[in-house]
Amino acid sequence: MNAILIVSGALAAFMVVGHCTLGRKQFFLPMLVADFDPTAKRIMAFVWHMSTVDLVAAAGALFYAGVVPSAAGPLALYVTVQFLAIGLVHLFLVSTSKLPGAIYKQFQWSLFLAVGFTALAGA
Repeated sequence: MNAILIVSGALAAFMVVGHCTLGRKQFFLPMLVADFDPTAKRIMAFVWHMSTVDLVAAAGALFYAGVVPSAAGPLALYVTVQFLAIGLVHLFLVSTSKLPGAIYKQFQWSLFLAVGFTALAGA
């Protein structure tokens, strides 16, 4: 058993809970009632649900890699690359957005990087 990958999976699962609770309340539901192009709104709803599926799958993959040693290398490296890339892109976007306090208000980059680095440590 790989405890570091279990921790990484727990962090990813924590992200799922935050995404499905705070994110739903603060972003998804307001976006559904906002007044903008219906096609763009449907695409955003699709992206929201696709992100949910991806986060759940990544958490599951990390837990699996933590329990099944033969899966740890490739599976953990895939999630590492994915989460580090998303975290770095998100950090770049919020730090260059010119929105006041964006780096703190849109803090998801830190969670993506935390999962990515712990997955890397456990790989």
